[in-house]
Amino acid sequence: MAVGIDIGSYSIKLIELQEKKGKLELLKYATNLVSGDDIKTSLKDILSLSKLSSKRVNVSLSGPSVIVRYIEMPPMKREELMSAIKFEAEKYIPFDIKEAIVDCAVLDKGPSGNTNRILLVAAKKEKVNSYMEIFKEQGIDISSIDVDTTAIFNAFQRTGQEAKQESVYAMVDIGAKFSNMNIITKGQLYFTRDILWGGMDAGNAETPVFEKFVSEIRMSFDYFETQFGKNVERFYISGGGSYLLNIRDFLKENLSMDVILWNPFDGIKIPDEANSKEARDFPAQFAVAVGLALRK
Repeated sequence: MAVGIDIGSYSIKLIELQEKKGKLELLKYATNLVSGDDIKTSLKDILSLSKLSSKRVNVSLSGPSVIVRYIEMPPMKREELMSAIKFEAEKYIPFDIKEAIVDCAVLDKGPSGNTNRILLVAAKKEKVNSYMEIFKEQGIDISSIDVDTTAIFNAFQRTGQEAKQESVYAMVDIGAKFSNMNIITKGQLYFTRDILWGGMDAGNAETPVFEKFVSEIRMSFDYFETQFGKNVERFYISGGGSYLLNIRDFLKENLSMDVILWNPFDGIKIPDEANSKEARDFPAQFAVAVGLALRK
């Protein structure tokens, strides 16, 4: 399996899993704070300390350097889709298409049955190339570059917690500077967005700051319900910011629904050694890294 590395604005999280007799185990994990914008030094330190058994890593992007959209297009072959998607992407991305790397995936049939729902992802070449160069300097190959939201969805799907196809649930991964939201129904992603709010905004956990976060979440719920005629039934949170004091109670009270702190290691064996304490005590911060590590 590959190594998942989540490069956040506050810290870098690393996860390496292994499979034994059909069951997953945590082989290695590590965290390291990012000093300012010096990702290179922080990454170098975490890699040297981890002594990875694999030189294949999966990483992800989030924030203003990446755009995720859901669009509908007529059924076509993969080659035709990749050619057409570049023209389609220009309608949705706020930066020059010549400066972007564009990819897509067919999700399922559109509502009419005559189109396919497509996940469109566009990332700035500058950001992707920067990541590639940083890892190359450390002798590490990037196997795949994902986006945070799909990495989290990948990790959650593995647990089978929402096996009921018709259920509608939301997931928010709360980072230091911004958060990622997914709304899923019928086992598929239907809505994704970044929320410009993170744990660093909470300061002393003041109510007005939390109210801004709740307002953004409620606005997303309203949009989804208007578009698809379905209400969000359950709400899962993860990320380092999910451990902020009183945030679960505040969200529960203001959204009038249960708020579940999700453990991405559910079903994954964690060693009993003392150095695994952080993974056992604060597992939600590793949601993105676990999802990346699960990528084949």
